[in-house]
Amino acid sequence: MPGTLWRILPCRRLIWESSERRGCHMRFQNRTILVTGGTSGIGFAAARAFLAEGANVVMAASGRIRGERAESLLREEYGERVRFFPCDVRKEEEICKLMEFVEVTFGGLDTLCNNAGVSIRGRAEEMCVADWDTVLEVNLRGAFLCAKYALPLLRKSRGTIVNTISELGFVATKGCIAYLCSKGGLLQLTRGLALEFAEYGVRVNAVCPAGTDTPMFRADMGSGEAYEKNVAALAASYPLGRIAVPEDIAPTVLFLAGEDSAFMTGQYILLDGGFTLQ
Repeated sequence: MPGTLWRILPCRRLIWESSERRGCHMRFQNRTILVTGGTSGIGFAAARAFLAEGANVVMAASGRIRGERAESLLREEYGERVRFFPCDVRKEEEICKLMEFVEVTFGGLDTLCNNAGVSIRGRAEEMCVADWDTVLEVNLRGAFLCAKYALPLLRKSRGTIVNTISELGFVATKGCIAYLCSKGGLLQLTRGLALEFAEYGVRVNAVCPAGTDTPMFRADMGSGEAYEKNVAALAASYPLGRIAVPEDIAPTVLFLAGEDSAFMTGQYILLDGGFTLQ
């Protein structure tokens, strides 16, 4: 139903509750949000939460079939306020077309969520240069290019950028050297853009999730019994005793995108189940 938000129950299941029934103002009414990597996982959860709070949302991703399915699903509830646009964030010309689409379709842009990401596992001595380049081009270069070409629109709205980093932007582990470096770089990109864009009234912050049950996470963690074993071991390493779900992350994305964080820029919020406290 239109105008909803997440309410977390003690059993950790999520339900939708009408904001009209609560008598609450929808925080993103008539604002336009662009979410890269918006058709699955954290990006899809954020897109849906923004729509529930009244926003217009453009979901961008490289996979056309998944994107059209995601758009069709959300249009059943939110109609023309949600659009999908195919875009490979490694390609500068496609990002330029994406920004043109956002402006023509909705008249401007209020928030860019840099959420597109890939993970290719490999230790330093075994990783090929092509795989290294792919990870850095999507996770870091893509975020830079989206911010660069979104800036003219964000200057007009004095908008916000929310980057999706990872706990692995802060701590290291074996077997994912390219991913580690891309996320560490994205942390510094967040800080640098915050300083450079502040004069335009544009704020830049980041969410840093731990292991979250997304398609990319599942591909990384194996399949069948191996997946269950790996997830159980990871969950046991978190003080809260579980991995995250995308809906654990989306509310913080909305917080950083909106007026409740109006005096924050260049900051990050760790959503790691307490892992980095140890």
